[in-house]
Amino acid sequence: MTAAAPPEALYPSRAAAGTMLARQLYQRAAPPVVLLGVTPTGVEIAANAAKALSCAFDVIVGAHVRLEGPDPVGAIAEDAEAITDPNFSPRFEEIDRLNEAMDRARRAVKTERLLFRGQRPLRSLENATVVIVEGQLVSPWKVLAAARAAEQMGAANVVIAAAVATNAVKERVRAQRYDLVCPTVLLDAAGHARPFGDPQDPSAERLRSIVVARQAA
Repeated sequence: MTAAAPPEALYPSRAAAGTMLARQLYQRAAPPVVLLGVTPTGVEIAANAAKALSCAFDVIVGAHVRLEGPDPVGAIAEDAEAITDPNFSPRFEEIDRLNEAMDRARRAVKTERLLFRGQRPLRSLENATVVIVEGQLVSPWKVLAAARAAEQMGAANVVIAAAVATNAVKERVRAQRYDLVCPTVLLDAAGHARPFGDPQDPSAERLRSIVVARQAA
């Protein structure tokens, strides 16, 4: 039996996705603008969008909060407090496990921050329009945690942007009163199997993202 052909990519590359995103952001983000790529999967797209917009770029580090199962119940970004799914109501016996999951997420953020930014702090966001950038959004929690962190760091306005998002995530983001800029919205809650035409190897993407983030310094 012949193996099924992989689905056609939505964008020829992450660079192309960043350029497309920049076109949509051009009239929707008032200067001064800072684009923050969510590590690791939003970094390359944010860097290319920032280049097209001739605006500042940096990376923001977040981690999902997970209990049992693959679906996160929330997320943490930088040093901000965790956000959790408003529909998630932990039982009494789950409270300790939830606190442990949040501690794991905080440790993951610290580790990732050293990899992506070293000892360098995040650039100033004071009075800027901050755009939180992801590649494909199938869960809203990391971008929402990043948005909260940006607000706490003095952003005048926060916009969330992604090359691809599911309709369910779009509704979640808008329910939190954030503007979502996204050229491609999908009905399938699982997202797209191959959103970008360049290699889909997560390890290679992570390495490229670290290099791009370090160059931002």
